[in-house]
Amino acid sequence: MKKWKFLAATTLLTLALAACGAEEKTEKDTTSTDTNTEVTSSEDSAFPMTVSPLTSKTEDAEAGTTTVFDDVTLEAMPKRLIVLDIGFLDTLDALGVEGVVGIAEASSGFPEHLKEKYGSGKVDTVGTLKEINLEAVAALEPDVIFISGRQTAFYEELKEITPNVVFIGSDNEDYMDGVKESIDLAAKIFGKEDKAEELKTNLDTKVAELAEKASGYENALVAMYNDKKLSGFDNGPDSRFAYVYNDLGFKPATEGIDASSHGSDFSFESILAVDPEVLLIVDRTASDEETVKAEIENDIIKQTRAYKEGKIVYLDGTTWYFSSNGATTEVTKIQEVLDELK
Repeated sequence: MKKWKFLAATTLLTLALAACGAEEKTEKDTTSTDTNTEVTSSEDSAFPMTVSPLTSKTEDAEAGTTTVFDDVTLEAMPKRLIVLDIGFLDTLDALGVEGVVGIAEASSGFPEHLKEKYGSGKVDTVGTLKEINLEAVAALEPDVIFISGRQTAFYEELKEITPNVVFIGSDNEDYMDGVKESIDLAAKIFGKEDKAEELKTNLDTKVAELAEKASGYENALVAMYNDKKLSGFDNGPDSRFAYVYNDLGFKPATEGIDASSHGSDFSFESILAVDPEVLLIVDRTASDEETVKAEIENDIIKQTRAYKEGKIVYLDGTTWYFSSNGATTEVTKIQEVLDELK
């Protein structure tokens, strides 16, 4: 009898312990599930998210057309990205955003810091910056497509592939603020706000550093070299490089240059007539500096103040013309000028 009672007690104890273990396991499983749900919920809590274009519309004076850009509602964080602006690709890369499946091919290539990750066929290309291959875009099944001014003509057709076409180009007014707005837009979509603040602070520091340097010069002129031709740029609202004066602090050597994003035809004699203290040459051809120097520094330019005082600065067209507006490329551009004007 005592033996039966002992066995019964042992059995009951074993069952009780087993029940406790099962209950504990259930609690752990429930906790684990709840934690995973919480993480997933945290990642998705910002969505659906509506983002607005950085510019509401653009006008093409030559074609006589106006393109209005829509707000875009993203149901979830995009995983497959097509990026058709090199500057914005730079910003995404600086923020640590992954998932780029398609890019536009630039005639001058990519800035050095982007080549390793995105150049030479490492990511699919869907045409050039101005000629988009719509079939290639559709084949990549993007969750979102980021475009800027060069792709405006394809806006409506791209929206037929996905409604999530975000215009990230900004106008020339408050240029550096536009760069920071693009950083904020990318950070909002991909949850990179802390890194965005770091990037914007770094940009502000560099802008202030160059503005202080620029204030020490009487004036400057930005000119672009392209296939043995020159274009001049002032601080007008339609000037591609107005920000060099308005944001970076250089005083324009002349004003009233014909308004155009590509500048106006400018002769060597025009530069001599303006006679800037600092002459900034953007090499759109992205050729080697010695070749450009041989073209620019002729007998006429040698008479200018900029030449005599060693203040002709040659700027990389890859960053200054093809990949502007990026979080890293803008800092690189500013540093290039600072290095040359030591």
